[in-house]
Amino acid sequence: MTARYRLRQLVNMVNLATPLGLLVALAGGGRLGRGPEGLILAADYRSGFPGGAARAVTIGNVVLLRMSRDQALAAPGLLVHESRHASQYAWWLGPLGFLPAYFAACGWSWWHSGHFALRNLFEVRAGLADGGYVRSGEGQDV
Repeated sequence: MTARYRLRQLVNMVNLATPLGLLVALAGGGRLGRGPEGLILAADYRSGFPGGAARAVTIGNVVLLRMSRDQALAAPGLLVHESRHASQYAWWLGPLGFLPAYFAACGWSWWHSGHFALRNLFEVRAGLADGGYVRSGEGQDV
């Protein structure tokens, strides 16, 4: 793992995003394991909170997966997308900075596109296609 990802791990621990993610993962029945780029994968996460039916939700360095670990590793674009969200948590100084900004971006996106992700700057920068929001080659105008 590179120094960049180690730094992200440290920042997301200190800003309490990763501890919050671990609590949510355990409360939702996720099975914890190591993932790429310093991520912690919570496979087979069963709760509908947060994210409703989303395949994956990231809190700090913890990725809540509504699928098995093997299924997630077979979809590497998804983990690249979620890794970018982990970096966003670090840049936005954890849940207190990231979550309000993310939800404001969801509102902006919904207002302008009728979808919470298509014009959400956080989702766009994490990669809409990697996150499964558009097929590769679509959504270039967002």
